[in-house]
Amino acid sequence: MNTINTHFRLSHHIQDEAFALSQAAQCNLYLSLSQKAIRIAVADTGRNKFVVLEDYELITVFSPMQVAEQLRLIAQENPLLQEQHWNLVRVAVSNQHFTLVPETLYDPAHQHDYLRLHSDLNPLQDVVLSYRHSSLEAVNIFSLDASTYQTLQGLFPQAPMQLVHLTSALIRSILHQTPRTNLRSMYAFVERNYVTLLVVGPAGLEFCNIFHYLSPEDFIYYIIFVMQEQKMNPEQETITLWGDITHDSSLFNVLQKYIRHIKLGKKPADVDYSYKFHDIFEHRYFELYSLHLCE
Repeated sequence: MNTINTHFRLSHHIQDEAFALSQAAQCNLYLSLSQKAIRIAVADTGRNKFVVLEDYELITVFSPMQVAEQLRLIAQENPLLQEQHWNLVRVAVSNQHFTLVPETLYDPAHQHDYLRLHSDLNPLQDVVLSYRHSSLEAVNIFSLDASTYQTLQGLFPQAPMQLVHLTSALIRSILHQTPRTNLRSMYAFVERNYVTLLVVGPAGLEFCNIFHYLSPEDFIYYIIFVMQEQKMNPEQETITLWGDITHDSSLFNVLQKYIRHIKLGKKPADVDYSYKFHDIFEHRYFELYSLHLCE
């Protein structure tokens, strides 16, 4: 008999005392999936407030199929993933398999063709999906592993579910809370071994891509490379950071050597948070909170 080993640990758990699963029908369930973490949040839509957050760290997980296995194991012991009466389940998928296409050029029949230009697609293992950005007049085409897709469909057969790419959640949130100015700004969302870089200018989004890094040197290389390509000056521009980074980390230290103006981002402001969230760093879990701003 094949035994699937547990490769996760619950590293963070927050729940407002006022929340009960019986309220699921007036709440949205948000998940973010990557090879390093499975994160869960609940937002009460009536009160427009986040009331639950759970962060599962994945250990020695190296493939999307293993992520799906761990998600199934977590679901066996997690009532949030067993509940079927959510108002909406929205899931962010983190990988490098995405591309933004202008809406005027987008043809749903050719989704695979657009994505194949940027990713190694396997029709037997990948499911291709899309998300429309009305404010950008663009469509984000992305893929996820079929095993993850099937696991999600199996977990929530009765609940309305929307899947988006991580970049769509970040784009929606950053454009929503960034004032339009004549200046150009860089934003970075940091995960373990991956960094998403966005550049926003007077006309809106100008650049978005995800880079895989293995060291602080890789990390800063990609940031400086994109700044140079976008004709931005590390001595003058400000970079805003969210995600898995701290003031005393090696990533932050190397940033300080090369970039003059660094600031840590804040939570989205158009939603409330239970007082239990107040002890969390403002720049953490931005990808989960940003799912609340998708449509």
